[in-house]
Amino acid sequence: MTDNDILCLRPTWLDIDLKAIQTNAKLIMKHAGAQRLIAVVKANAYGHGAKQVVGALLEVGVYDFAVATIGEGVELRKYYPQAKINIFLLGVQDVAQTEIMVENRLSPAVGTVEWLNEAVNYIKDGQRLDVQLAVDTGMGRMGAHSASAVEDMYHLIQSTKKFRLAGVFTHFATADDNNQSYYDEQVQRFYQWVQSAGIPKQYWHLANSGSAIWHHDEIYTDTIRVGSVLYGYNPGAPEKKMPLPLKPALQLKSKLGSVHQLKTGESVSYGATYTAKKPQWVATLPIGYADGYLRRMSGMKVLVDGHIEHVIGRVTMDQIVITLNQKYPVGKTVTLVGFEGGNQISVEEVAEYAQTIPHEILTNFGARLPRIY
Repeated sequence: MTDNDILCLRPTWLDIDLKAIQTNAKLIMKHAGAQRLIAVVKANAYGHGAKQVVGALLEVGVYDFAVATIGEGVELRKYYPQAKINIFLLGVQDVAQTEIMVENRLSPAVGTVEWLNEAVNYIKDGQRLDVQLAVDTGMGRMGAHSASAVEDMYHLIQSTKKFRLAGVFTHFATADDNNQSYYDEQVQRFYQWVQSAGIPKQYWHLANSGSAIWHHDEIYTDTIRVGSVLYGYNPGAPEKKMPLPLKPALQLKSKLGSVHQLKTGESVSYGATYTAKKPQWVATLPIGYADGYLRRMSGMKVLVDGHIEHVIGRVTMDQIVITLNQKYPVGKTVTLVGFEGGNQISVEEVAEYAQTIPHEILTNFGARLPRIY
């Protein structure tokens, strides 16, 4: 089935620019002075499609990828079995699944000696589990909490052939906002604890998107570990301005499903929250909150023929209604996120309207929306 066949079934889709992701990766590495990039492709590459994004990044020399779950890692390894491709697991993993991680060459984040001691029992002689030593410097989710804990874990990893250290990292809580003092405290802890344990810099990857963009002159950035900025949006919006020209990789499009004119006094959608004050052209689009277009997006702008219109009435599970300045033909394309004419609706703008962050908007876009590359 072709892309056109898919869109005929339900004409709402995500348009993904893989070349934009490739260009963003190169720009970020140059900006941060990085030699190596670990691309975060968890949550289906922030909604962009992990299989396709990984394939595109391999073309520009990126071989390290990070996901959140064992399931994501197994799926990615199925598509990319090559030995040179590394897949890291950033979240807490069930130690009872160690055999699966070994079998699929997945490298879990590990934060306690106890986890390592139990994992040894699942690793057969001659096998090895690559591990990422997680250091909790202030995020409060997982990882070693002190210099001695880091040292104990490092020594245990070094003491057996069943483990190999693949990396040591922390995650910054305020790298993309203006709380510099908390960020500085985290940096200081990481340096003190990791250097005290004697872990060589070649294993360090402490720079996430925020620190790679706004703090690259303050920390070690030979290896950076980034997600949001790869996809071309600003993780610090609206507080911080992006210092380099990243290109958004995703656009959300739909087509007019029906067009009709409301009479004065007629209402739209559940709750009759919108009532026409005069005769007015409107259209229905085949997208709703089941697709990730949030219910609270009522009133948000969209682009029709390059000009601004708005969502009216309540967003429903499968459909929304928008205003029109004139009658348009059924099938005309509408932009909900992206560029049209001289206007743009950015994912940052959508997130601000929805009182959330771009990450949530992108990862909410569901499987019903085909990705067109």
